Amino acid sequence: MINQNKTVTDTVSVNRKRLINNDSPFAIKEAYVKLRTSLMFCMKADKEGPCKVFAITSANPSEGKSLTAANIAISYAMLGKKTLLIDADMRKPTQRRLWKVDISTGLCDFLAGMGQLELVKVDGLPLSIVCTGTIPPNPSELLASDIMKQFIKRCTKTYDYIIIDTPPINTVADAQIISTFVDGVVVVAKSGSTTTDELNMALEAVDRAGGNLCGVVVNDMNMKSLKYSYKYRYSDKYGYKYGYKYGYKYGYKYGHKYGYKYSYSDGTNSTN
Repeated sequence: MINQNKTVTDTVSVNRKRLINNDSPFAIKEAYVKLRTSLMFCMKADKEGPCKVFAITSANPSEGKSLTAANIAISYAMLGKKTLLIDADMRKPTQRRLWKVDISTGLCDFLAGMGQLELVKVDGLPLSIVCTGTIPPNPSELLASDIMKQFIKRCTKTYDYIIIDTPPINTVADAQIISTFVDGVVVVAKSGSTTTDELNMALEAVDRAGGNLCGVVVNDMNMKSLKYSYKYRYSDKYGYKYGYKYGYKYGYKYGHKYGYKYSYSDGTNSTN
């Protein structure tokens, strides 16, 4: 049972600035538009249709995969597509912190049969978020379970796109497990941090699992060295820097002209 009984709050935070919205710089929004467009042309491995369920992973920790996953989900929702963002990184969950969400249960509790699955709805967008919930001792076993696969399959009947934030693929087996039952995999790398060997290792891991690699996002790049790229720095104390470039099969960067807002709303809407 899935209860849609939460909505993201209207609290302003520095982390919220990292999520694309109506006030985001044009270069950032355009980068996400291009990324989203490229992903919409990615085909399933069996060529039976376009990819609808994506796993977003990275070679190593702290390379920006969670933020990338969140912004991809927002970008689809800005297009009017009903989108579900799932935080399946049970080792180091980030979406709850990124969105400033306060919920007690999540994906882990649901898969372990310990609680209901709470959906966080973003007001103003057709976007829902599933957080991890209680951190389990056996993430790989939960993600490989039939319940997880059935859950994703059921969600494909309700949502146009599903974006799954997974752990770094070079660190644990979780991302490889998830890549076996999603339509496509996107690997995130960080410029100046991820080595060529580490990236190749990540791509090989996707291939070994039989995953459908859609491409690579390289972020935090020095855009001065690239002719067709964008860079933006926020001038707050966190000094977060955006810089995306897409490689491998396709070329992308993303965004959209619409924004979104947050507010609490009461009521329950259940989906089996």
